[in-house]
Amino acid sequence: MRVCGVYFVFVILLSACTNGVSHLDIALQQAKHNKAELEKVLKHFKHDSLKYRAACFLIENMPGKYSILPYDSLDRYKNFLKIIPQNDPISWDVRYSKIWHGFDSISKRQLAGFSKIEDIKVITGDYLIKNIEYSFKIWENGKIKDYCSFDEFCHYILPYRIDHEPLSDWREEGFQKFGHLLDSLMSPRELALRIIKLGGMRYNIGMTKYPYKQSYAEMLQTRWGTCDDMAAFLALSLRAIGIPASIDYVPAWANRSSSHCWNVVKDATGDFIEVGYGPEGKNEVVYKISKIYRKKYDIPLCDVTSEYAMPLSDLTFRVPSQKDKQLISLCTFNNHDWVPVALSKVMNGSVLFESVGRGILWGDNQIRTYLNEGKGIVFLAFISQKGRLNNKPIGFPVILLEDGTIKELCASTEKESIILYRKYPYYGSNNAIIYDSNEICVDNEYELFYWNMKWISLGRKFAVDNKLHYDDVPKGALLWLKNHTQGKEERIFTYEDGKQVWW
Repeated sequence: MRVCGVYFVFVILLSACTNGVSHLDIALQQAKHNKAELEKVLKHFKHDSLKYRAACFLIENMPGKYSILPYDSLDRYKNFLKIIPQNDPISWDVRYSKIWHGFDSISKRQLAGFSKIEDIKVITGDYLIKNIEYSFKIWENGKIKDYCSFDEFCHYILPYRIDHEPLSDWREEGFQKFGHLLDSLMSPRELALRIIKLGGMRYNIGMTKYPYKQSYAEMLQTRWGTCDDMAAFLALSLRAIGIPASIDYVPAWANRSSSHCWNVVKDATGDFIEVGYGPEGKNEVVYKISKIYRKKYDIPLCDVTSEYAMPLSDLTFRVPSQKDKQLISLCTFNNHDWVPVALSKVMNGSVLFESVGRGILWGDNQIRTYLNEGKGIVFLAFISQKGRLNNKPIGFPVILLEDGTIKELCASTEKESIILYRKYPYYGSNNAIIYDSNEICVDNEYELFYWNMKWISLGRKFAVDNKLHYDDVPKGALLWLKNHTQGKEERIFTYEDGKQVWW
């Protein structure tokens, strides 16, 4: 059985104190030799109760925050970033992207070596003091204070970082670049759109080959990035001019691989409004979503699925063999692995996952449908141990259908013969045979699996024409066809009324 090797990070909220020790004391202990720098900040603000609270908020939630940096200044990736091409007209295609080929060439000569530098052990008191003073100045003197509480300020303006980027003076850089926009009467969303236009950040698939996170200054210089880079750039730019902003995040699409993120800004009504890099700030969502989280300094991924007006359901699984508080992960399939999208605890022999997507989007977003796509999302729950999935699923996969009903995919003892034409669905509604290397290819070797508490092989076969015949396939099972010869795209499916139905 395969499950995702890199576990999606969830933060489990603990009580305010652990054995009588506050989170602030724990953070100071973890700072070790850097403790004096953090105490310098607390001493500096001891006579200003609000700024002292802000300092405590940053310090007590600092454990787990870090930068990802190259080992040394001779790093080829970092040096290529300094001379990165500004003209890359087909930036979304790996075949033509100059940046992709540049980083790909480096990857063949240098392994990406990096250091994980923990903030708690290196951050200086002066850096934190400057960050706090600057953020208070822009918050207290700005128009936003009327509808941005201190608590919201701490979450969406005050934090000195958004991800694992290098520590930098991004507030000053952002204010120098975009501070003049505050002289206008624009709404927070309109400000975000102006920053998108003036900032000039563009997507480039080649940046997915860059093994580190860009600093704010680097993004201002390169103006190229991944979706994560673009969202980070906008969030930091908005915070630099005192606008509460964050990033909402889909950890895994529910009907294909990869993930997605976009920005949100808090407007005068008190609501968070989504902002994307599409036309007129459109956040274009075209795939199925099971869960949406928001990045917050103290809760890196806070569940906000219910803030989006799409059909949701609660999923409950019986787990009588597990003790209370045992962690259970809810997973979807990402073309190759089960990946976690939610985490919950066992209580009284069952586990509840609230506000789970059914495969219908919100607003005018429309699913980019596959040919013969199922109407819903397939989920499977696993026992979680020490923050990772183990090899113990609980029960069978289930389909949460669009109408909210639940169908269990239990492999029957009754068998059937099936004919397969593809390993991955085709976008669109054309009923003709499509040739895109995901169809059955002659002389390629395939292997069909069905799920019964693990992936079980039904044998390997070489294709002699454009279809594969398999006998003795358990009815009602979840299936997965692998091509061992070529290609990466593979998708789970069921077999219904003589057809592959994709999930």
